[in-house]
Amino acid sequence: MKKTILGLLVVTLVMISIAYISGGIELVTAGLGRASLTASQAVPLILAAFLVIGQLQMLLTPDVIKALLEKYSGSRGIAFSSLAGGLMPGGPYILYPFLVGFRGKGIPFYLLYSFVIGKHGYDFTRLPLEISLISPGLALLRNLITLPVPFLMGLLSRRFFPDGPAGVYWEKEAEQ
Repeated sequence: MKKTILGLLVVTLVMISIAYISGGIELVTAGLGRASLTASQAVPLILAAFLVIGQLQMLLTPDVIKALLEKYSGSRGIAFSSLAGGLMPGGPYILYPFLVGFRGKGIPFYLLYSFVIGKHGYDFTRLPLEISLISPGLALLRNLITLPVPFLMGLLSRRFFPDGPAGVYWEKEAEQ
């Protein structure tokens, strides 16, 4: 976590330096103004997401998760996880803290991976926007083309990372 913050700080300082060299203090303050506008729009969503995540962590006890995994294991679990990902509202600032909340709960990696790919591949919440801005036919075509992708990616991840809990892979990543 400290490396991530340090990396973002370095990138921020480089970008501010480039803005200052390119357009002076006016460009820097304009960028900071845009950043504060974005933050003011995102903070309420992030707070609401953390409230939902906290409640889900209390409701989804290890026993409930174990029962769901027994009911939806294998390819049924991959399909269920992919569709659930597609139905989850919000952007990455809601999705990834939600997923981190499942650390240590024993959920197989392939189910969380299917969830993430389902969110990015399906994202049913953007369907009305696609229909209104592009066309219903193209939106339907895009969804039909991407329909098997989260399921296939879940099957592949199950093949290469069999039944290991997702926390194992997170811990390996954190060590590096």
